[in-house]
Amino acid sequence: MRRLTLGTLLLLTGALGACSNYPLYSDLTEMQANEVQAALLMAQIDAQKTPMAKGTGWSVQVSQGDIPRAMAVLNEKGLPHPPLRTLADVFPKEGFISSPLEERARYIFALSQEIEQTLMKLDGVVDARVHIALPEASLLDEKPQSASAAVVIIEQPGTNLEQHETDIKAIVKDGIEGLSDLNKVTVKFFTRKPTVTMATNSADSSARKSWWPPHL
Repeated sequence: MRRLTLGTLLLLTGALGACSNYPLYSDLTEMQANEVQAALLMAQIDAQKTPMAKGTGWSVQVSQGDIPRAMAVLNEKGLPHPPLRTLADVFPKEGFISSPLEERARYIFALSQEIEQTLMKLDGVVDARVHIALPEASLLDEKPQSASAAVVIIEQPGTNLEQHETDIKAIVKDGIEGLSDLNKVTVKFFTRKPTVTMATNSADSSARKSWWPPHL
């Protein structure tokens, strides 16, 4: 009777542990939560999206046993994407009049954000950063200096975005006033480290069973 009772308790403990959900991320926007949940479901990881008890954010939860694999999947895909920063976040406006330097910084920042958001829509892009050098215009310059841009692309493993380098340069060039030469746009590509813990559900199940002690 003691053996049966202990075995039953172990079984119930394992079942309860498998059913418990733990939050991976909290205070996400609904779009961030949708992207995270979709990526996990596509990787065959059961993920739940729930609204936070306080505030307007969202939480994404998975079972405890799926946490390592879920984090590996999200890391590979660069999720959750950081929320789009606004000009007010970076340059809070104080007073009614902005200095020329502040207005210039706002303009360059807005350009960078717009182009980054466009590049992030391309298949295979995990993250993108755009740095713009915009010379100050002068009415006395007969030949104004050309603007330039440096772009960093983080791509998913197995994605060869370098073959689209000319297209990426064209997107950046056309998005920046005063930039008319593709040679003034440099693009560097880096690959996100591939996931090493992408075990299947069946493998996870076998792993969970392996820790069960022998009958007492």
